[in-house]
Amino acid sequence: MKYQIYKDFLSPDFFKKITDVVMYQDFPWRRRDQMAHVGDKDGMYFTYGFYNNMKPLSDFYEPYIIPILKKLKAEAPVQIRANMYINTLFNFNKSNWHCDFDFKCKTAILYLNDCDGGTELKINDEVIFIKADANKMLVFDSYVLHRGTISKKEQIRYIINFNYFT
Repeated sequence: MKYQIYKDFLSPDFFKKITDVVMYQDFPWRRRDQMAHVGDKDGMYFTYGFYNNMKPLSDFYEPYIIPILKKLKAEAPVQIRANMYINTLFNFNKSNWHCDFDFKCKTAILYLNDCDGGTELKINDEVIFIKADANKMLVFDSYVLHRGTISKKEQIRYIINFNYFT
């Protein structure tokens, strides 16, 4: 599988519920300075962990994340987190190329809002841009090099990043 895109991935009601939670002004974000397991700093962004190190990290995991994992036909999660990118905080337009994990699993990105930012995938030396559209799910192998691009028009770009076994 190279990559797959699913538009309108979640039902409108469920999608609204999850965006109301993640995009709420008092959602407990945490600051990070790098995208993945690479040494170079990408620029600051904010993240919230739903699942990591073989355990749920959030009360939101069961009501919001498990239904999405079921729809993805995930056998077991590896790591799940929400990311928030604020375009005025970045000193870059794109993160560094990275892969989420170098073992065989899947990465899925659920875009929570519309913006001109998105995700670039590098497949066979070709760069493919996937625009961030609300309720779009991008799925690819976790070892595929990719990078996030910030929005130039919207102040904030929101996603939920899923890494899981199938």
